[in-house]
Amino acid sequence: MRLFIFLLLLSVPLIHTSAQSIEKSVVKISVTKQQYDYNQPWQKSNQSKSSGSGCVIQGNRILTCAHVVEFGEFIEVKKTKDSRRYTASIEFLAPEYDLAVLKLDDESFFTRTKPLPIGDLPDIGKKVTVYGFPTGGNDLSVTSGIVSRIENIDFSYDNYNDLGIQIDAAINPGNSGGPVVMDTSLAGVAFQGKSSSQNIGYMIPTTVIKAFLKDIADSTYEGPVPVLIQWQNLENTALRKCFGIADTATGVLVNKVHYCSALAGAVQPDDILLSIDHKDIQNDGSVYINNDVKTSFETIIKNKNLDDTVALHILRQGLDTTIMLPLEYTRTKDLLVGKVDLEPKYYIQNGFVFTTPSYYYFQDESYWQYYYPQLSYYYYGKVLNTQEQQEIVMISSVLPDKSNVGYHDVSNRIVSKINGYEIRNFNDLIRAFDRKTDFYTIEDSEGNRYVLDATNLNENNNEIFRKYGITRQMRY
Repeated sequence: MRLFIFLLLLSVPLIHTSAQSIEKSVVKISVTKQQYDYNQPWQKSNQSKSSGSGCVIQGNRILTCAHVVEFGEFIEVKKTKDSRRYTASIEFLAPEYDLAVLKLDDESFFTRTKPLPIGDLPDIGKKVTVYGFPTGGNDLSVTSGIVSRIENIDFSYDNYNDLGIQIDAAINPGNSGGPVVMDTSLAGVAFQGKSSSQNIGYMIPTTVIKAFLKDIADSTYEGPVPVLIQWQNLENTALRKCFGIADTATGVLVNKVHYCSALAGAVQPDDILLSIDHKDIQNDGSVYINNDVKTSFETIIKNKNLDDTVALHILRQGLDTTIMLPLEYTRTKDLLVGKVDLEPKYYIQNGFVFTTPSYYYFQDESYWQYYYPQLSYYYYGKVLNTQEQQEIVMISSVLPDKSNVGYHDVSNRIVSKINGYEIRNFNDLIRAFDRKTDFYTIEDSEGNRYVLDATNLNENNNEIFRKYGITRQMRY
């Protein structure tokens, strides 16, 4: 009994020291934000202030959530139990992962701090500790919870799907970006809660964090590997017989491969994907990464990086084949509508404001979904672009002027043609207006036509820009 008590007493200072070391790695982030006005994209909206959390990682960097620091015009960080504030700036921002890395001009900040080592995926049922600065107080908050679920979830910030970890500890405003620690290592980053449930929070797992940090190791952010294939499960008996799949085999049927996919040229329609990196793909598209956790086969690919290799076991026309595919791709906008766009494109001609709609554009609008079902379909349906339509170009509004009378109520109209030229992307729009002509006829997707007289176009533009305080005709 005496021996047991002695060992217990010895362990207390060790735990206390470990907790103190972790606390020195946690920071509060204060942000002054000024985002663009997506209805008037040439200007910014009013300033706002917010705060979040972060932690020190290797390389004198601070890891946090993208949504904590987005639109940050001025960012300050402070350590626990230290009143001094240090100026920081965004080094990398990854909207898909909802992660960001900050750098500081004054590296004395990192004196007496210790970077948190990045751990592995925790087991279900393991205890974790959430560190952060939730709103309502200035001191560090420390709460504990249990890992209750690990599965693919939608990251609310950028409509992105990846592996997420659910814990039975609340993630409150201000907690976002803070470290979730298991033992003495980073197990994840707190990033979103569930408004309909108490004491349920979500963290970004280290599988995603490691993919992000590996991505930016070359000082460039490429983003998740674009998989971009359409597939269906192979649970139906008749479907399996039609494609000659053995009863013991599992996998998914490929229907389409997007032209921007990193798998384009290697994977074909009607291929049966049987395994990825020597892990069997189940009939619902899932892959077990350990005994308790499964994810989608797409996630395995997305969390790789440029020039990594993926091993694909494919059944093609009844023949087994294994492909070792180096991942080569160019980062592109794959969704027609829905991605975070921190700096919106715009082009103004005779008061017509053209833009490409994004996540934030639709957050600003409240009525479009009722009156413009096509835009609603693109937004909620996560519709991919095509070579024929690479971007949605739309008339967001018309700035009233005597030169555009009759068009003042035109808004949220998708542009299909200008003077007969197909508008596939924003560059097509600008090129169309660069062509000399007497009239510019803009045709929308519903067949409506808006004619602009090119005779006095420059004079009209100058007057409209003066009237509405616009200093630049375009940003793209």
